[in-house]
Amino acid sequence: MSKGKVLVVDDEADIVKTVSLRLKSRGYEVVTAMDGVQATNVAFREKPDVIILDIGMPAGDGHTVAKRLAESVQTFDTPIIFLTARVNENDYQRAFEEGVSKYIAKPYKPEELLSSVDELMQRVQKV
Repeated sequence: MSKGKVLVVDDEADIVKTVSLRLKSRGYEVVTAMDGVQATNVAFREKPDVIILDIGMPAGDGHTVAKRLAESVQTFDTPIIFLTARVNENDYQRAFEEGVSKYIAKPYKPEELLSSVDELMQRVQKV
């Protein structure tokens, strides 16, 4: 039985693959997307428990996706973790204004990402 469903979104295939493998080894079901439009469509269709989202992507960056998801009745309360190479103050501030739950900079520590997913998943499943 799955511990929950996670949507992994990044335009770099190796990041998607690595993060997905780590999550699957932890017992999570994983769905993926490679750009902002796919991310939104997959989120609406699959209704993940947690979303891991890059900021810098084609066809809608992470900020656009986070805003779109926050405005939808289906996904407004889905926790989002930004996993991104962008570490400037503006992106960080915007992320939290958009309701992003966690902000993890690349290169990331796998254990930090996994423990963040575990924590958010526990919060979601208690509701």
